[in-house]
Formats: sequence, C-alpha cells, structure tokens
Amino acid sequence: MGLSVALQAALQSLLAHQVALATAAHNTANAQNPKYSRQVAKLQAALPIPEPSLREGMPFGQLGTGVTVGEIARQYDALLADSLRIADGRVGYHETLVNGLERVEALMGEPSDSGIAALMTEFFEAWRNLSANPENMGARALVLERARTLLSRFNALQSQLAHEQELSLRQMQEEVNALNRALAQVARLNEQIAAAKATGLQPNDLMDERDAVLRDIARLLPIQVSEQPNGSVMVLAGGHELVSANRFRSVKMVLDNDAKPVVVFDDTNNAVPLGEGVLAALQEFSHTVVKSLREKLQQLLDALANAVNEFHQSGFGLDGSTGEPFFVLVSGQWQVNPALLNDPRRLAASQTGAVGDGAVAAAIARLMDTPLASLGGQTVSAFYRNLIGDLAARTNGTQNALTAFSETRRFLQDRRDAVSGVSIDEEMVDLMRFQQAYIAAARVLQVVDNLVSDLLTNLVR
Repeated sequence: MGLSVALQAALQSLLAHQVALATAAHNTANAQNPKYSRQVAKLQAALPIPEPSLREGMPFGQLGTGVTVGEIARQYDALLADSLRIADGRVGYHETLVNGLERVEALMGEPSDSGIAALMTEFFEAWRNLSANPENMGARALVLERARTLLSRFNALQSQLAHEQELSLRQMQEEVNALNRALAQVARLNEQIAAAKATGLQPNDLMDERDAVLRDIARLLPIQVSEQPNGSVMVLAGGHELVSANRFRSVKMVLDNDAKPVVVFDDTNNAVPLGEGVLAALQEFSHTVVKSLREKLQQLLDALANAVNEFHQSGFGLDGSTGEPFFVLVSGQWQVNPALLNDPRRLAASQTGAVGDGAVAAAIARLMDTPLASLGGQTVSAFYRNLIGDLAARTNGTQNALTAFSETRRFLQDRRDAVSGVSIDEEMVDLMRFQQAYIAAARVLQVVDNLVSDLLTNLVR
C-alpha cells in the first residue's frame, strides 16, 4: 500500500503544481491589466488515509497523500476598494468642475484687450473725449463704434456661455446613459458570479470585472456596496437601491421647474442623490456656475444700459433732439439705437443744447466709477472685477482640491497595487519554485515506477 500512496502523492503534486504554474502564468499575462487582482494558488496537504497496523495493538497512524490546491485566492482588500471608490468620485467631481471653469475663464478672456473690462474702459473713455469736443463728428462716431463693440462682446459671450450650458447638459445625458449601462452590467455579473459560486467555483476574473464597473459608477455618483452571501453585491445610492442580485433600476435626466438638470429613477421619478461625482459636477456647472454667470453679466449690461439711457434721454443732440435712448432692446438684446447710428448728430452730449456743452457726455463717462443701486451699490467696473475675481477664486480653489484628492487617490491606488497588483519579478520567482517542485514530483513518480517494475520482475521470477 505504501507504493500506491507514494504514487498518488507524486501525481497529486504534479497536478497541484500544474495549477500553481498556470496561475502564475495568468498573473504574468495580466501584469499590465489595471483591473486585474493577483491570484494565488493556495497549496494544502491532501486528506490522509489510515494505514492499518501490521501488528495488532500498534497502530501505524495515517499516511499523507500529497498536496492539493485548496483554492485560487484573489488578493483583494474590500475596505481599500471602498476608499478608492470614494476617491474616484471626489476626483471626478473636481476634475469635471475644473475643466468647465477653465473653459469659462478662457471665454471671459480676462485680462486682455478684447475683454469686457478693457472694452468698457474704452467705451467710457470715448464719452470722456466727446465731453471735451461735443461737436466733433469723429468723437461721436467713436462713441457709437465703441458701444457697438462692447455690446457685440457681451452678446457673443452670452451665446458662448449658453453653448457651454447646452454642452454640459448633453454630457450629463451621456453620463446618465453610461450609468444605466454600468448598472445593467453589474446586475448581469451578479448573476454570473452567483451561479459560479453555487457550483463551488471561484469566479475571480468576473469579480475583477465587476469591481472595475463599480469604480466607473462611483466616479459618476457616490455608492455604497455590500457583498451578499451568494457572491452578488447590492449597490445603493444615498440609501436608494440601484442594483440587487440580477435586478437594477434605470435612471433618467429631467429638467425641474427651474430648468435645473436632475437625475431621477425611471420607476418612481424620485431624485437620485448625486453627492460628489461627475453628475453632480455637471449639474453644478450648468445650473450654478454658467447660469449664475450669465445672469450677472445680464445684470451688469442692463444696469449699464439703463444708466446711460437715463442721462442720454435728459440731454440734447446737435440737431436739438432730446429724449432718445442710447441703447434699445431688440428681441431681448441691447443694441445701439439705430436712429443714432443713422444720424450721429442726434447723440445727446449736451445738457442745455448750448455750443461746447458736453455735460451729459461727461456724466456718462463718470458712470464707470459711479455706484449703481441696480448693482448693489457697486460701480460697473467693480461689479465686473468682483465677478471675474470670484470666478478665478473658485477655479483656483477647485484646482487645489483636485490636487489634494488626486494625491489621496494616488496613495490609495498605490496601496491597492501593493495588495492586488502583479510583480513580474515575484511571478518569475514563483514560476521557478513551482517548476522545481514539478520536476521533483516527476522524479518521485519515476522512482516509484522503477520500484513497482522491479517488484513485478522479481515476482515473475
């Protein structure tokens, strides 16, 4: 019986180390796969068999039958995975906001000669020049041209910001579609993993794929993941179930009464808590950043136009006309009064109509530094300067937060790689160890085979 046990032990060793070699080769093949978690073949002693004593009362004990693979373990840290998902969401949130804010800053173009600040200065400077030469037709033409340039810049900026808002809404819809696909994929993987585990298999690669999809979801919105006894996971968002077993709840994007984009469940229309993630950043950028900026720019332009009109309507043109607005609303947009463009003499620079009187033009020139009630007691220049300053401060603060959270995620990723990543050097060492063990088992098998052959030869004699 001893030779048969030795033969079985050698065979078991060959099979076990074949599995160990295949596992190390699988690790090596996936060394550059960022979604992969290293796998380890856990070797353990095979079940022994009792050996009856050749002499009564003196039990011989048990004989070992070699080695076997207990399991192919996945090197994985659930707590670290949770931390990484949180970090992914925070980085995604701040990264999306930074990208949007930087695009808006580029559109504003401050400071530059073509920015609104410079154009407002040139506009009021033209009025100051006109106040010194109220009868000069060139000075009048310059005022009108500077006004048209300023309005063109305001209108172009509003159009560009509206386009940014539209793009962010479109991107948010695309991300919602991606979220639905990811939720469906997790539900499908849940079903496959549960089925595999029910048959006693360890679906490590399927679990790696599911973890990668969960990280994609966490980048979009914060989630809570809990593994169930059958191997599936339940995914929640703010306490609301997203995935359970092989079922998932689809979501959609809608606009509320304030035109704010919100994500709701398809089945109940209840809002999905967005927390910190790409979806929350797109919602904030579209509804808070861009919308607020457009409203403040419109507030500034309305205040400027109304203040200029108030003085202009009180003055007199060279032809004696009075009461005409300098700016007029056409289809909701401010434009220079066409009557003034057709006849610059109607431009009201005088308070009395007397020759050389440029009091109205001087008063309009002083508007740049005059506090206006419609701007909360700020001047037009201070209001715009604060608007740009707030935008720059927010961009800088978001960039700093992105840097901090990116560093945190890098640290966590390094920790994850230390636990789950594949080291080529380590795998090469394992391959050599398993190869030597395999050769040794084959040698044992050869020795046992020779002993059996000798025994049979002697018996025949």
